[in-house]
Amino acid sequence: MHRGSTLLRIRTQLCYEAYTIWLFTRSDLKTIVIPKSIFGVLGALSRSNLVTHASDSVQNSIARAPLVVLWVWIVLLPFNIDNQRRAEAIEEDKVNRPWRPLPSKRLTPRHASQIMLIGHIVGIAYCLIVGGLRQKLVGIVLGWVYNELGAADRSCIGKNAVNALGYVTFSMGAISVAADGSFTACGLQWFVMIGCVVFTTVQMQDLTDMEGDSLRGRRTVPLVIGSRPCRWSIAVLVPFWTLAAAWFWGTVSLPAVLSGFAAISVCWRVLRKANILEDRLTFRVWNLWIVTMYAMPLANGVNPWSYWLARSHGYES
Repeated sequence: MHRGSTLLRIRTQLCYEAYTIWLFTRSDLKTIVIPKSIFGVLGALSRSNLVTHASDSVQNSIARAPLVVLWVWIVLLPFNIDNQRRAEAIEEDKVNRPWRPLPSKRLTPRHASQIMLIGHIVGIAYCLIVGGLRQKLVGIVLGWVYNELGAADRSCIGKNAVNALGYVTFSMGAISVAADGSFTACGLQWFVMIGCVVFTTVQMQDLTDMEGDSLRGRRTVPLVIGSRPCRWSIAVLVPFWTLAAAWFWGTVSLPAVLSGFAAISVCWRVLRKANILEDRLTFRVWNLWIVTMYAMPLANGVNPWSYWLARSHGYES
């Protein structure tokens, strides 16, 4: 009887700790974990566009999808803990996300720091097995810039820039785990475009956190230029990047059409549905739009820019 109660207590404690750790990444499952995992798998399937031909078959790439999801989550976890463990972050989360582990007092900041260090060690070990080590190390540096150097607080440009680099790093890492090939010139150009997309539109997320960011003294885009100009910047740039991406891949494909519909939805909602609850839903639609952008490489179009470069090179020689 005593042994049974001991096992029950251990199981209960383990479940409690696991749920606590999961809460650190809960708000990013739909915005980072799922979209980046999808990008990794889709990027591996479109080898001729983003990565060089490798020995892995399509079936093997799909079979590695769980490894990709786990890679994204393991890399994300210590970054999120570092972002949430400081006193000012805890105060902000009391307003925006009181269910998170630290404002809800499920654990102490010291305990969170210990979990963060363990997370980095486990993450590096996992990368040595499945790949994506370089991206993991870049992620650690970006986390240091974002959290320790205050890039998220001092400048809206710096915040968006680090976010864009983070999105690209996660995307490249996810593909590295899903595929063995190296990145092509076209693939690298696509990553640059994705970085520009995120840099100029990720302020959609800041619209949902204005109260907490104001309390923390952050200089986000909507707090610097105002909510309305921020919304218009999103409404203009989302369709612009949709058209630019379709041009980049030289095709009007199903992903491009779906991206167009998602872009229209983002534009309409961000201008007409201006409150916190609706902005949170619009941010999810924005992430759906990003996923449709990620699917564009599956369309076997021709990149006009790369084609022009190749033709120019041929003429010069």
